[in-house]
Amino acid sequence: MLFRRLPTANRLLWVAGLLACCVVLLPTGCGPDFKARGVVKGKVMAGKKPLTTGTVMFYGKNGITASASIDPEGNYEMNDAPVGECKVTVTVQALPADPMVRARLKSGAMKLPEGPKDPTKTGPDLPSAPRVPKEVVPIDIKYSNPETSGLSFTVHKGEQTYNIDL
Repeated sequence: MLFRRLPTANRLLWVAGLLACCVVLLPTGCGPDFKARGVVKGKVMAGKKPLTTGTVMFYGKNGITASASIDPEGNYEMNDAPVGECKVTVTVQALPADPMVRARLKSGAMKLPEGPKDPTKTGPDLPSAPRVPKEVVPIDIKYSNPETSGLSFTVHKGEQTYNIDL
């Protein structure tokens, strides 16, 4: 009945507007949920030794990824892992070849010269430099590629544990 009262030009505009709304609203809710994330914690071991540095990366469907650093005790915590089946990689960077840089890293963080203290400052001190491991545990390079690592994990919403043995 509404169409009979409208002139032909207005009828075409009304139909075009209705189709445009359908095209815009129809895909809503379809496709990957990029916001669906989980929390994954665990320990990374190479044989019986925990890794002392490195990165764990999860590769989810549709190109969604997340990564976490490995601490000197071999632990990692990923707060934004993509939900679903994920391929997993572990990467460890070797120490630099320069002997001066290696000696500096192994001796600990560089000390900055003492400056004048500000008596009006009441806040906490700045955080110290990140801890550098005394030893880097080497791993096979195959673990740094999602196609060759052989590691996978299904992430669910919420918190879960995934210990990685290389």
